[in-house]
This record gives sequence, C-alpha cells and structure tokens, in this order.
Amino acid sequence: MNLETYLETNNFEKKDLTILFSVGCVLNVKNGDTYPLMNDDTIDFSDDERMNIVTDDLDEYWWETLGTWNGDKQIVEDTHLRVLQNNIKEGRKTITDEEAEWLESKAEMAMGI
Repeated sequence: MNLETYLETNNFEKKDLTILFSVGCVLNVKNGDTYPLMNDDTIDFSDDERMNIVTDDLDEYWWETLGTWNGDKQIVEDTHLRVLQNNIKEGRKTITDEEAEWLESKAEMAMGI
C-alpha cells in the first residue's frame, strides 16, 4: 500500500504522520501506529510490519535508540499520552498494568529517579 492509499483508506492526512529518523520509522501521531521506512524511501504500510507504541511491546533497543534523539523521543511520548487519553475518553476507563508501568518508568526517568 502506498502513502496516498493509506491516507485515503484510513481517513488520515499527511500531517498525522511524522518520521522518526532515530528508529527508521514513521509514526502516526493520531493512533500511535509505526511503520518502517524502506531503503527506497517508501513506507511499508503492511499490517504485519505495523507496531503500536501503546499496545505493542517494542524492544528495549528501539526505546534506547529513540532516546538518542530528544525530538523523536518527545514526539513519541506526547503521542503515547494523547492516545491513552483518547482511549479513556472513548470509554476505556482504565489503563493496563503494562501501560501504567511504562508511564511510571518515563516519569521516574524524567525526574532522575
């Protein structure tokens, strides 16, 4: 699937996607989905390549690499919080234990604990 088809099919706009150069992927800032950037400068929008920063378990290397570029890290953290807030607004009253632990670890890191 190419970019235009992805945007039309899923009702997104180009402004909803941002490139995370540190980890070589594109982040949909509306829903938290990530898709890999390919060597030919295209994006692989296939479902089997999609990972979500809220619901999927991204490996430690991904998070460490992301942390080397503060701009990318901030975008991902902002998106993560926004997606969680939207899930709560849409009727999901609680977050999972895994999500709570992730948020707690990010707060501890920010405070230097």
